[in-house]
Amino acid sequence: MERSKPPVDRLVVGIDFGTTFSGVAAAYSASPDAPDEISVIKTWPGGNNITSDKVPSEIAYDAAATSPSDLKVAGGRCANTSGGNIKRNKLADAFHFNALSTSPDAGKLLAVSDSTTASTMRWGFQVRPDKQRLRCLKLLLDPAQPLPKYVSLDDLQEQLVGTQKNVGTVVAEYMRALFDHAKEVLNRRYGEFFMSTTSLKVVLTVPAVWSDAAQDATLRAAKAAGMGQDITLIFEPEAAAVYALQAIQPNHLKVGHNFVVVDAGGGTVDLITYGIRQLAPLRLDEVVRGSGGCCGAAFLNILFEDFVRQKLGDDSFDEIRLNKPRSWMMALKYFEDYVKRHYDPAEDDLFNIPFPGIPDNADAGIDQGFLCMDTADVGSLFKPVIDDILTLVEGQMRSVRAMDKTVNALILVGGFGQSECLLKCLRSRFAEAQPRVEVMQPVNAWTAVVRGAVLRGLEGEELVLNRKARRHYGVSASHKFNRRKHSLDVKYWDKYDEKWKAADQMTWFISKGATVSSTEPVTFPFYRNCQPGQGRTSTIELLVCDDDEAPRQHNVNPGAKTRVLCQMMPDLDKVPGHLWSDHVNASGLRFQSLDYDIGMQVESGGLRFDFRVDDVVYGKVTATFD
Repeated sequence: MERSKPPVDRLVVGIDFGTTFSGVAAAYSASPDAPDEISVIKTWPGGNNITSDKVPSEIAYDAAATSPSDLKVAGGRCANTSGGNIKRNKLADAFHFNALSTSPDAGKLLAVSDSTTASTMRWGFQVRPDKQRLRCLKLLLDPAQPLPKYVSLDDLQEQLVGTQKNVGTVVAEYMRALFDHAKEVLNRRYGEFFMSTTSLKVVLTVPAVWSDAAQDATLRAAKAAGMGQDITLIFEPEAAAVYALQAIQPNHLKVGHNFVVVDAGGGTVDLITYGIRQLAPLRLDEVVRGSGGCCGAAFLNILFEDFVRQKLGDDSFDEIRLNKPRSWMMALKYFEDYVKRHYDPAEDDLFNIPFPGIPDNADAGIDQGFLCMDTADVGSLFKPVIDDILTLVEGQMRSVRAMDKTVNALILVGGFGQSECLLKCLRSRFAEAQPRVEVMQPVNAWTAVVRGAVLRGLEGEELVLNRKARRHYGVSASHKFNRRKHSLDVKYWDKYDEKWKAADQMTWFISKGATVSSTEPVTFPFYRNCQPGQGRTSTIELLVCDDDEAPRQHNVNPGAKTRVLCQMMPDLDKVPGHLWSDHVNASGLRFQSLDYDIGMQVESGGLRFDFRVDDVVYGKVTATFD
C-alpha cells in the first residue's frame, strides 16, 4: 500500500510537557530532511537572555483566583476549601514546598479561565527562587503513578485550594503560557503572514507508562490551552527512538534488532523495548511492556540536602534554611547547574560549592564561603540513583530474554540521560559484559523527545506497528445463568430473551501483555435491544484490570480487580433503519435489535473508538474517561 504523505505546507510543533522541565521544537514540513534542522526554542520569559533548551515546569500565582469561571468543572467537581481531613507534612524537602492543602477531587479538569493574566500568574523562569510555586503537576494527571519522595501531595493540594484551581486548570494554564510563547517565537522567525496562512500541527508527548485516562486528561488540558482540536499524542520513548536512530549515524542496528530506550528525566525514568521492523521509513514493534520508576535526577538534590545536613548537623542546617534561605538556594542551584551535569566518576575533581554567609567549618568542609566536595562525595550521591536505574534496565532486559530475544542496544536520552556518570555506569555494566550491549547517547539527548515529536508530526504516520497491552480490556455482559458457575446475587430475568441470565460477567477482548496492532482496530461485538420510541444511543462501560490474571466477574466494591476506564457512547441513530431487526417475543413484546461492533485502536498516546455494522463504519464513539 502506498503511504499517504502529509501536506507540505504546515508547521509542526512538538511539545514535551515534562515533570521538571518542558521543551518546544518546530519545523516547517516543506523544508527539513534531517533531525538537526529542527528548531528548538531556547529563549524564555524571565530567562534574562540566557538560552536554555527547556523551561522549568513550574507555575505560581500572585493571588487567589476569584473569577466564577475558574470554578467551572468540565466533568467533575472543583477543589474546595472544605476538603475533609488534610494531612500536613513537615517541610523538609530540597525544593521548598510550602505547607499547603487540597480536596481529593482536585484531579478533574477545569476550563481555562480568561481571567488569568500575566499579572496574576508566572511560569517557568519567571518564578523567583523564593516564590511559592506549583511543580511536578504532570504526575498528578495520573493518580496511578507514585509521586517522588521530594513532592508533598498535601502541599500541592493545599496550594491548589489557595488558588481555587484544580490540577487540570493549572496544567492547562501552564500549557497555554508555553504554547503562546512558542507561537510568539515562531511569529518572530517566520513572520505574521506566514503564521496566519500556514496550518499548525501540534504533537504532544506523554509517558509510555501512563494510564489511558491520564493520556486523555493531558489531551483535554492541551485542547483547553488553545492548541487546537487535532492534536497528536506520542509516547516519549517512541519520540526519543525516532530521533536517536536518525541522529546516531552510522549505527550497527538493523532489521530484527531490539533496543531499549532509557528516558532518564528529572523526576522519572521510563524504559521500553522496541524491535526494528523496517528502517526506511522507520517502523518498530513493541517487544515487551514498558516500565519505569521515580528515580530521576531530582533525587540527587534530596541526597545533596541530606549530605549537607549530615555535615552541618540538623540544628545548623535548619537555621540556614530558615534565616539564610538565599545562601542555601545558591548552593542548591550550583549543585543543580554544575555538579550534577559535570560529574564524571573517572575524573578526580574537586567541586567548590558557593555557600555565602556560612562560617568556616573545617569538619564540614566549608572554607571561605565554599563547601568542598570531592569525587567520592559526589559519587556517594549518584550511586543509589544509578543503582535504581540499573535495576530498571536489567528488569526490562530480563523480560526480553524471557521471550527468547536479545537486546542489542540501549539508547540513553532525557535530561539525566546527558549524564556522563550514568552513561559510563551503563556501559560498564552492559557494554563490557557478554553478551555485549551497545550503549548509545545521541547528541541533544535532553531534547531528543521533543525533536522526535516533531519528526513524528512530519512523518504523519504511526511509528510503532504493534504494541503490548499494559492491562486487560473488556466489558461486563449478561450470560445465560448456570447455577454451577454463577451465584444467585447476579441472577435476573431477561424480558427480551425470556431467560434467566447472570449479570456482570466479564468478556475480555484484550489480554494483558497481548500484541495489539496500532494500525488495525480490535473489534468488540455488541447488540442493542430497544422498544418502539426508545432512544437508540447506547452507553457502554469499558472495563480494565491491571492484574496479571483477570477475574470472570465485574465487582464495583472497593478493592475490586476491575475498574471502569471510560464510558463509550455510540450514537446508533446513525445506523440506517433497515439494519435493525424487528422481533416479537412469546409474551407479545415488540422490540428491535441491532448487532454492531465497537472498534478500538491503540495508537501512540491514546485510544480511538468507532462503531460499525457489517464492517461499515458509521461514526466515531464518544468516550468519557473516569
